Amino acid sequence: MAFKDFMKRTVAVGIAAQLLVATQYGTMAQAQMISTDTAINGHVVDTSRAALLQELQRAEIRDELVRQGIDPAEVEARLSALSDAEIQQTLSQMEDGSSGAGIVGTLGAIFIILLITDILCLTRLFNFTRCVR
Repeated sequence: MAFKDFMKRTVAVGIAAQLLVATQYGTMAQAQMISTDTAINGHVVDTSRAALLQELQRAEIRDELVRQGIDPAEVEARLSALSDAEIQQTLSQMEDGSSGAGIVGTLGAIFIILLITDILCLTRLFNFTRCVR
C-alpha cells in the first residue's frame, strides 16, 4: 500500500510540475518599446495599401484591366503581396504621374540611340556626325 501511495504522490507532483511549467511559458509576454515613427509608418503603410486597393475597385480601372486581359483578383493578390517600400514607391509614382518615362524621356532615348548608330556607321541620319571607321 505504501508503494501505491508513493506512486500516486510522484505522479501528482510530476503532473503539477508540468502544468506549472506549461502555464508559465504560455503566459510569458514579449514587450518592446517602439518609436512613434515606427507606429506611424505602420499606420501609413496600412492606409496606403487600402488606398491602392480602393483605386482598384473603381469601375473604369477594372474595365481597363479586363480589356487588357488581366484578372482583377490577381492584381489584388499581387498588391497585397507588395512590400511596404514598394507600396510607397507606387503611390509616389501615381501622385507624380511618373509611372513611365514620358514623351520627352522617350524622344531623348531615341535620339541618343540614333546618334550612336550614326557614329558607328550603322545609319546615316544626321549630317553633323562622322563615322568612326
